[in-house]
Amino acid sequence: MFKRLVTATAFASVLLCGFATQAAELTKVKLAFPSEGFLYVPIYVAQKLGYFAEEGLDIEVIVFQKGGSAALTAVLGRDADAYVGLPAVAIRARTKGQNVQAFASVQTQFGSTVVIDASSAKNAGVSAASPLTARAQALKGLKIGVTGPGSTTDMLVRYLAKDAGLSPDKDLTIMPIGGAPNMLAAFSQGSINGFSLSPPTITTAEQQGGFVLMDLAKGEYPPLNGFLFTAMIAREDWLASNTDTARKMVKALWRAEQLIVTDPDKAREAVRPYFAHTAAPIFDSAWTASLPSYPATPRVELSDVQKNISFMNAVEAEPVSLDPHTVFTNAIVDAVAPVLSDAQGAQK
Repeated sequence: MFKRLVTATAFASVLLCGFATQAAELTKVKLAFPSEGFLYVPIYVAQKLGYFAEEGLDIEVIVFQKGGSAALTAVLGRDADAYVGLPAVAIRARTKGQNVQAFASVQTQFGSTVVIDASSAKNAGVSAASPLTARAQALKGLKIGVTGPGSTTDMLVRYLAKDAGLSPDKDLTIMPIGGAPNMLAAFSQGSINGFSLSPPTITTAEQQGGFVLMDLAKGEYPPLNGFLFTAMIAREDWLASNTDTARKMVKALWRAEQLIVTDPDKAREAVRPYFAHTAAPIFDSAWTASLPSYPATPRVELSDVQKNISFMNAVEAEPVSLDPHTVFTNAIVDAVAPVLSDAQGAQK
């Protein structure tokens, strides 16, 4: 009995030592997110299904509620390894001498959109069948909530208004409201007529009777169709000194993106725990609405980056003037491609 106990204890010790060694061998990677939501679904899938762990990576996600600038600042200050968010933030930083580059695509359609209340849509005489310009012109005279001045949501509202011939500062009222809870509260109380955000917040408002101006995730709006909305971005010196880690990150991400394309139901179940407090009907609708926005590969396309620059120049006072080729690199993706030969192909 004693001998059996000693043997069992010794075996357990060997197992524990093995697990401890395995855990010790994981490379810690800190990802800086400016928010949470469906913008990061491929990351969630890779994390939940163990793709990062299988590559020997221990991923820590840090959410910066103050937005993209704060998240990128953490990367520039070496408090995080990579920023996962809108490339426009990194493009602006690069124009100021910060050598950061996008090295993997996470979402290649615009992840946010605009919803307005039913009465405003009715007064403007617009529906899903109306021309896109007419739907954008429905913003005239409305109070539209955004997360904050200069945010992606603020930029989107201004872009749509200007493209429809409206003056964002004269023909409508853009109101900084904050995050999803504040936005939904203001919308339900009638303090605002609409707002700009991403699913599932937009989906919640839609199910409460709101009208979504246009489906940007499906590329319905040509000027923003094929827009690199979410990417992995890091300092060039970090990519140079952590090439193997970056390759492992991209490999795990690529597997996740392929799963989303080939087995969306499995991907959906992997993501569901990240939205545990979201009601099933809202989650299902948000998933369906967001699905077309995820790429089949993490390759960064030049045209997608160029649309970021055009978007910025349309709404920001300080124009962006730089070579778009310097904003991204596909060296990491190209290095991983032979390993994932079955996953190669054109993006969706």
